[in-house]
Amino acid sequence: MNEMDITHPPSAEQFHRTVYAIWDFQQALSALIFLLEECDLSSKYTKAQIRRFKCYESQAIISFCRPFAQSKNGSQLSLKRIQVTLGADESRLKKDVLHLRNKIIAHSDSEEMHYKGVLIGIEDPLELKAPLLIFDEGLHLSLNQIQNLELLLRKLISAITEYTFILCKSYPELFETYKIPASRSN
Repeated sequence: MNEMDITHPPSAEQFHRTVYAIWDFQQALSALIFLLEECDLSSKYTKAQIRRFKCYESQAIISFCRPFAQSKNGSQLSLKRIQVTLGADESRLKKDVLHLRNKIIAHSDSEEMHYKGVLIGIEDPLELKAPLLIFDEGLHLSLNQIQNLELLLRKLISAITEYTFILCKSYPELFETYKIPASRSN
């Protein structure tokens, strides 16, 4: 990244969103690292183990997407502000991960639901049937996507960190703050 000239400070909301993006991306990166450390995608696992891996994957997806989602006040992370340009593959990955978050992970949109239902006959005089529902228990991201997302997260964390150091030189007063949630300020 070239030395930035920050002639105008970001708004308070832009500043908070940029700072918090560091934490969001660190959370996503940690979840991916835990997933890669514990899961060999070529191995077979129990349903409980797979669900633990899905928890890591879901946390990575949600945390990665949080800075790009528009908040109530309209603030979201600006890649232009932190001077990051995504390549075509990175843009596609970001789009795919945002789709997973918006349609599958954070919401259960019916067009993305994946399950199978079958009826099992119960041997009794009443000829009762019981439903058996089978859900997709696999991960949503491939190993290649996970590895590329890890690289993208490292790139974004580095860019935001550099941006905040440069911002601190021109506007140190922005960093002398203690931001607490509105729900705790009463």
